[in-house]
Amino acid sequence: MSLLKDIEPIKTKDYLNDKFKEYYQSAEITLPPRFTSREWGFLDWNGRGMRRHVKFNSINDVNAYLRKNAPAHCYHSVAYYEDPGKMSMIEKEWKGADLIFDLDADHLPEMQDVINRKITFAQLMEHIKEQTSRLVNDVLLGDFGLNEKDLLITFSGGRGYHVHVRTPDVLTLPSGARREIADYLTGKGLDLNKILIDAGYTKEYPIRGKGIERKNLGIEKLPDKKSKGWQGIISRFINHKLDDLRNMKNKEREDELNKIGIPKDLLNLKKNNEEAFNKLPKSPKKKFVRIALKETAIHPDEPVTGDIHRLIRLPGSLHGKTGLMVKTLSKAELNDFDPYEIPLAFGNKPINVRNVVGRTVTMGNDHILEKDEITVLPEFVAIYFMAMKFATLCLET
Repeated sequence: MSLLKDIEPIKTKDYLNDKFKEYYQSAEITLPPRFTSREWGFLDWNGRGMRRHVKFNSINDVNAYLRKNAPAHCYHSVAYYEDPGKMSMIEKEWKGADLIFDLDADHLPEMQDVINRKITFAQLMEHIKEQTSRLVNDVLLGDFGLNEKDLLITFSGGRGYHVHVRTPDVLTLPSGARREIADYLTGKGLDLNKILIDAGYTKEYPIRGKGIERKNLGIEKLPDKKSKGWQGIISRFINHKLDDLRNMKNKEREDELNKIGIPKDLLNLKKNNEEAFNKLPKSPKKKFVRIALKETAIHPDEPVTGDIHRLIRLPGSLHGKTGLMVKTLSKAELNDFDPYEIPLAFGNKPINVRNVVGRTVTMGNDHILEKDEITVLPEFVAIYFMAMKFATLCLET
């Protein structure tokens, strides 16, 4: 028994390598455009460093490499090079790069809420998916006016999503401009005093010796929901929040208003959203805007967006730390996608694993792990647990 437990971690790595090799024999890999002009990189199962500066000349070369080596991780460069097989960046001769957004749960402020058990990891993954959806719909397709054909959306195989922008307009953007786009998404440097717009309310005042003078009252109002940029994003959030408040019961509404910092008697929800907001005093309006910014900010991994030589995961490949597929998604598919709900690469064949940790993991169903106990799991769940080091392949019969 003790001997079996000692060799199970070794056999687990062999098992995962074999399953990855089995997958790559028939996998449908989405090759990036101009793949022969990109650098490729791979990590294998032996823990050695990344093999970089790989160049492929044909689709057959890519497939042959994957079928033979079954890497734990597969990457290609976001950049295009004159000669991607050269060892130094200068010798490669950079020609341009896709614009990449890497939205990862680890980079969200809400990750701390998971650590403190205020929210579940599943809720965090929903939050990162919602941010990805807003990045695509509100910013890239909306504000920037791109077409969906210019984008590639993928589940990263880990804890988030990647969005590739491949329109010719972005290919030669320098790193600084790309970082500025990332800053725009987070609202960094945004002047909140310019979000609300002048309502145009004026009043006449008598001026001694001058007669009557009309002065602007400085009352601000909510921008139109269809406004571009942050004005539209914040307006849509506030309108949605006001709709939610209107549908809440009294106690729930009062609690929510307390969180926002608005006394309940100041907000008249019998009026439409625009009137209800515009009648608020200046201070509650500003609080509402600050909360809207916090809730709607998008948090891509800024170094990834700014890096014009970055390697990014290959769509259709497998993630060696989860066993999950780097899955290409359409804009419509993103909304209902749950990578932990259905098998992406492996089936439901029952597999015996020995639990290394004690925890509950949700993948389709809740799987309760008791440390050192043997559990029978569907293959796709077992591979996830083994890749995550939650369990080892059980050799007991």
